[in-house]
Amino acid sequence: MEALNALKPVAVLIEGPADASDLLPMLADPGMVTPVALLTYAEDNPANASFFPFADYSPEYQAACWAVRHGAALRFIDLPASDRLGASAADIAEESAARSEEDPVSRDPIGALATAAGYDDGESWWSDVIEENPATGPVFAAVADAMTALRTDEKPLSAREAVREAHMRMSLIHI
Repeated sequence: MEALNALKPVAVLIEGPADASDLLPMLADPGMVTPVALLTYAEDNPANASFFPFADYSPEYQAACWAVRHGAALRFIDLPASDRLGASAADIAEESAARSEEDPVSRDPIGALATAAGYDDGESWWSDVIEENPATGPVFAAVADAMTALRTDEKPLSAREAVREAHMRMSLIHI
């Protein structure tokens, strides 16, 4: 909140399925009680699903509520769920094979930061350092610097990840 209050952005963009953006304002509804989640799934194969959780302390939840309260545009900017859920088994297998060939830092840069900080896993580190940290302002700059350093020798992205990154960059242009 501190960063949003200082920056006062006109738009808040959250990594999540673009085709579910219309649901984001519901997070700020006074009747909404966290934890809540967005579930996307393929109708013909419900096991092919993605889960997007929101808790009081989640940066995404806080950002969505801030945007609604301040009249900022609010959107998810990742590939639509229909795109990800429509990926063929061959596409998923190819992506998985590409990931297995990547070095650990490329595959999980947050995990690399967590290991460097003495954590067993990236989820615990993220929770402590980002989601549950009451003073994240300086942390964001430090994480940005660390990610830049980690990515100096990064291998090229897989085709699928390159498409995701391009889609998110295009979302920035169309604010």
